[in-house]
Amino acid sequence: MDIKEPKEKNIPNYYKANSHQNLKLIFAIISFIASVILILPFAVKATSVGETSRQNTFYIQVLNNAMPIVKTSIFNEEDLAEGGFSIKKEVLSVFNIDLNNPLALVLREIPSMYQEGEEGENHEKSVIFNPFKLSEKDISIEQEQKLDLPDKTVGVYNPKLKKTLNKAKPEVLIYHTHTTESFAGIGKDSLQSDKNICAAGDALAKELEENYGISVIHDKTVHNAASYTESYARSGPTVDKYLKKYGDFKLIIDLHRDSVENKKAVTTRMNGEDVTKIMFVMAKKSPRYKKNLAVVNNLIKISDSLFPGYCRGIYDYNYGTKYFHQNKSDNAVLIEMGSYVNSIEEAKDSTKYLGRIIAEHINGKK
Repeated sequence: MDIKEPKEKNIPNYYKANSHQNLKLIFAIISFIASVILILPFAVKATSVGETSRQNTFYIQVLNNAMPIVKTSIFNEEDLAEGGFSIKKEVLSVFNIDLNNPLALVLREIPSMYQEGEEGENHEKSVIFNPFKLSEKDISIEQEQKLDLPDKTVGVYNPKLKKTLNKAKPEVLIYHTHTTESFAGIGKDSLQSDKNICAAGDALAKELEENYGISVIHDKTVHNAASYTESYARSGPTVDKYLKKYGDFKLIIDLHRDSVENKKAVTTRMNGEDVTKIMFVMAKKSPRYKKNLAVVNNLIKISDSLFPGYCRGIYDYNYGTKYFHQNKSDNAVLIEMGSYVNSIEEAKDSTKYLGRIIAEHINGKK
């Protein structure tokens, strides 16, 4: 019987294959390091520069998806949620695609519809259409959209809840972590306190003091203009300052407005007027969560009893951003009042109902 010797492994081909794989690995590592070097400065910049920080959140989202360890050390994902940032929107904006403006897509495909200035002039492009005539019978006039919400007739003011105002002992603190949040017709943000969420805070403070004798401190410090991602880091000392001066309050309210696009979801109609709904936001891992929840549940119970459908309930986070400062007091709450699709009048009109709820909570029978 012939016994064949086993063939030796093809040594040169073996090392050649391994060498090729090693080159792939080295290239992948170099690409990864280069990506970090390019993206990381934007992430760092985004934590320190006002409006630019909100624009650079795109880079942070990319970085967070690629490097989970950076996600926890540089940026809080719940800031992303509150800011309403989206990689999809940012990518579309790079190509000048606005899904809310279909005409822009048409113009990209039909350049002849553009009208430009003389050569060398830097005019914005405008759209031209061939002239045509329309008679009045051919025109369908679209009226301003109305929500057509069911109207509820409810009692608002309860004189039995009014007590003598004592300005020396404030019972409610109102402040705004995202101070510049604004409303429809103004823009999503405004530094003018009569046009942003502070206007709703003023209306609520007036309601509580004049109608129920509840002394209020309304702090309008701007916490989010210099750096949106550091808003809670800036509003924390504001709360601490008042806690140190006055001790605890019967209610500490961080008043916001939401970013919901569906106006029907954040609006109700009572006594013939459209008003913003309210919603509570909570941090479940806050060391004071049970106490905070007891306060919120009582406010919701009062709201549902007096004004059914006015409160949207609770939106829970695990940790939130710095627990939304709900770890600083048993009586700390975060309230979203409507959204940017609401008018500022709808938010201000809503405060009479929120004021009644708070008055029942503080001045009502225990």
